[in-house]
Amino acid sequence: MAKFSLEIVTPDRRFFKGEVDSLIVSSLVGKMQFLANHTPYVAALLPDVIKITQNGFNKYAVIAGGFIEFIDNKAIIMADAAEWPEEIDRERAEEELDRARKKLQAKDENIDYLKAKLKLMKATARLKASDIMNKK
Repeated sequence: MAKFSLEIVTPDRRFFKGEVDSLIVSSLVGKMQFLANHTPYVAALLPDVIKITQNGFNKYAVIAGGFIEFIDNKAIIMADAAEWPEEIDRERAEEELDRARKKLQAKDENIDYLKAKLKLMKATARLKASDIMNKK
């Protein structure tokens, strides 16, 4: 299978760099799969689990939103944060999910709805990735 270069960077670190077979991410328009020789593309990414296939094996990670650029057989994800499933503190993620749900259910006029919704999505993605890790 043809490969392409993938790099995932966050403000804190270079999270991943390598040659991969495919990449699946969640963008504002839905799930997207990138393969070698994909047409040039730029998209905003949602907080979610991403799937990286490398040498026929799947790896999963959580990103907390960001952007992807694919050009000249190279994908770069600039993420707000990224974690491997084994790095996730499940208890903390459950607490974040509970806090985000409570904020969204509150009838407070001062709530930043979009920020609360993104926190809910991030916590949900972290728990989904943790579940993937626990199934291995």
